[in-house]
Amino acid sequence: MDSQHTDNGKTISTGQVSGTNTYTSGVPGDIEEPITAHLFELRNRLAIVLVWLFLGIIIAFPFSAKGMLLLWKEFISTDLYMTAYSPLEWTFARLKLCLVFALAISVPQFFYQLYRFAGKGLYPHEKRFFLKVIPASFLLFLFGTALGYFVVLPVMFKYILLYSGDMATAQLSVQSTLSAVTTILAGFGIVFQLPLLVVFAVKMGLVEYQTLKKQRVLVYSIILAVSLFLSPDPTFIAQMVVALLLGFLFEFSLLLIRLF
Repeated sequence: MDSQHTDNGKTISTGQVSGTNTYTSGVPGDIEEPITAHLFELRNRLAIVLVWLFLGIIIAFPFSAKGMLLLWKEFISTDLYMTAYSPLEWTFARLKLCLVFALAISVPQFFYQLYRFAGKGLYPHEKRFFLKVIPASFLLFLFGTALGYFVVLPVMFKYILLYSGDMATAQLSVQSTLSAVTTILAGFGIVFQLPLLVVFAVKMGLVEYQTLKKQRVLVYSIILAVSLFLSPDPTFIAQMVVALLLGFLFEFSLLLIRLF
């Protein structure tokens, strides 16, 4: 015996064959599979993202030394020598810098694999939305890292951390300094994915648009906590910049939901 009903605008048919209910979403090509099959597929697709992450690190590593010297010259000073306090500190600092490049190519790959995972159950207009998200993710990551590079890092190093250079001699650890740089660059790139994640959550029915509007206080509390974690700035200027930026991106996300 078959029956049909609608759920969020999608027709869902229920058919009983030999005592077993089979559910389909009404999307052409959508086939009901066991939950274990979905979990295995999700695991495999996340593994692909990790492979891209490691490949990005491997590709960027030969150029990381020149990149570190460029960052040191740009934000600190050629008069200050790099100080390494352990044999592997230089290598670890290079790997952290490579991670920024690896994330730039892995985050769009994450959205693509998410699209492939959920693609069978999506309508054509939902698929078009996903295909727009992938290049948008890459561009937002680049924009976020550019903001961190040209705005936040100069404030941290040129005008704050090295302000006391006339009174004390600065000795900056290679790993600690580059760790702060990569945290800000990668953090800002990831932060700029917020609009896509919010729109995706609403489109997939994971959260309601009205709920986000009503829970603004909770959302802004989370934003403040995240900004304190992402920006290792003792002056809290970078944290305030990140918090304001996240608040703007969240409101921009709500606007995108209304438009799309």
